[in-house]
This record gives sequence, C-alpha cells and structure tokens, in this order.
Amino acid sequence: MTLFEGQPSALLNYLVSQLTAVRSQAQTMMGLCGLIITVTGFSGPRMVTAASFSAIAMVMGIALTLIAAIICLNVMTAIRWVSQELEDDLVATIVRVIERRDTQLRRTTIAGAFVAGGLTCYLAAVAAAAFVGNG
Repeated sequence: MTLFEGQPSALLNYLVSQLTAVRSQAQTMMGLCGLIITVTGFSGPRMVTAASFSAIAMVMGIALTLIAAIICLNVMTAIRWVSQELEDDLVATIVRVIERRDTQLRRTTIAGAFVAGGLTCYLAAVAAAAFVGNG
C-alpha cells in the first residue's frame, strides 16, 4: 500500500501481473504434464514388458502427473476477474486478490511437487527398463 500510495490502479495492475505469472506457471507445468504423458505413450509398452518395477514406476509416474495436470487445470480454469473483486474499500479488494493469488500459487507449487514426483518415477522406470534390457 505504501509503495503505491495514491495510485490504486497501479497497485491493482501490479496484482493482476502477479496472478498472470501464477497462471503462466500452471500453463507451463500443464505443458510438461502433456509431454510426460506423450513420451510415456511411446515408451510405455517397452517399460511395461521390461520389468515389474519398471511397470509400477511408470504407472505411479503417470498417476502423479495426472494429479498435477488436474491441479493445474483447476488453477487455469478458476477464472475470476479482478474487477469482480472491486469494492469501495481498496484494502479489502487488495486483501482478497492477494488471498486468491496465494491460493493459486500454493496449488501450483503442489502441482509442481506432483510433476517432480511423476518425473522421478518415470525416470526410475526408464532406468529399470534400460538395466533389464542390457542385463
């Protein structure tokens, strides 16, 4: 509030840019989820037949990635315009927008953890398939 004193529209624009950054992160993770699922479609059959650990790790990776994708979709489709939050009390408006930003950021961070877990499982599946194939 102090930084933008006397400039309420600049403050709201600043908060809108933060919401945009969070949505952009969710979109990036969604793209990564799509890539993981696509690659699994090509290499999945080989990993499933390579070893039971490889199959289990691949399925776990896909499941974690799917959870991440669902969370990201939730963040990206929960559209609420800042103009819908506007009240006569600027502080109340700012508090609500910041709360929404923080909620979306928390969800996106959780989705990132699921993406990392999914990638870890997927890479473990690839490694197991490679060792069985070369064994």
